[in-house]
Amino acid sequence: MKSSRTGILIIVLLACLALVLAIVGPMALRKEVGKGGGGVRAPASGINARGVVESEEEVVVGSQTAGIIRKLIVAEGDRVKAGGTVALLDPEKVAAKIAQAEAAGGEAQARLQELLAGNRPEDREMAQNRVSRADTVYRQARDEFERQERLHKKEATTLIERNRAEERMKIAAEELSEAKTNLTKMQRGERQEEIAQARAKAAQAGAEVNYYRALLGDYAITSPINGIVIERIKKEGESVDVGTPVLKLINPDRLRVRAELEESDVGKVREGDAVEVTCDAFPGKVFKGRVTKVFPYVQKREQKTFDPMASFDINTQKIHIRLDDFSGLTNGMTATVTFRK
Repeated sequence: MKSSRTGILIIVLLACLALVLAIVGPMALRKEVGKGGGGVRAPASGINARGVVESEEEVVVGSQTAGIIRKLIVAEGDRVKAGGTVALLDPEKVAAKIAQAEAAGGEAQARLQELLAGNRPEDREMAQNRVSRADTVYRQARDEFERQERLHKKEATTLIERNRAEERMKIAAEELSEAKTNLTKMQRGERQEEIAQARAKAAQAGAEVNYYRALLGDYAITSPINGIVIERIKKEGESVDVGTPVLKLINPDRLRVRAELEESDVGKVREGDAVEVTCDAFPGKVFKGRVTKVFPYVQKREQKTFDPMASFDINTQKIHIRLDDFSGLTNGMTATVTFRK
């Protein structure tokens, strides 16, 4: 009789439990329905993840030209301003190019001014005198040749003497022709095409000077942001090519927390969720914030850990968090992140 009563009691209890599950189960499931599209979302409250404080603005400063680093002006930990010079390359070669281009430009400009000024009266007078002298020499050489020609026909002189006289006459004729051409050019003035050519050469030389001066500016490496130097990638005396990283900078005034959510918790955290962050450097202090970005993919764990049992061969989802107050936090600090509803 006693066993029968016990069996009935067990049956009644099981029936009551089934009734409770039938009523409460659907209600609990509805509470877990996500906001977007009806997907099931587990509650975020109590989900923990490892995180690190980092700058939202991190840049690698590279060289704009090939060369050798002559001086690194900043050290790790130094503050820099946007546009400030952080490193210098050796400008010896480009400086030599500038000097060479400036010399060529000076010569070209002097020649242009000479052509634009035209010929001076004294230059034209000298050209006229040269023609007169050349004409006199030519007449004398011609008369001598004619005399030697007559003597040779009478066999009163040698063929060698006759030929020498003829050669002197030809040379005198060429010098007279050259003198006349020069005089004509001075009397007529410089041709416009010569002036145009000289002007073009002067402009080209000036452009080369400007080019090399602009190139010299690339030998000073500048910071693109206001920030702090966190790494000197290259050393003084090392060679660099275009784009070679030289320094790494961060903006310490724009911080965030980057957390890595384990794959088993993917889908349980959304943008806008409340977050509580703690750091070993501030025991007992809780930093509050919000999730600003949930990356739509998983990847291998990036953050280092001191736990020898921890594995990097697991997938995690990257989460960005903005805190209400970053007072005391610095780039690189590790953090423990707790996601709340």
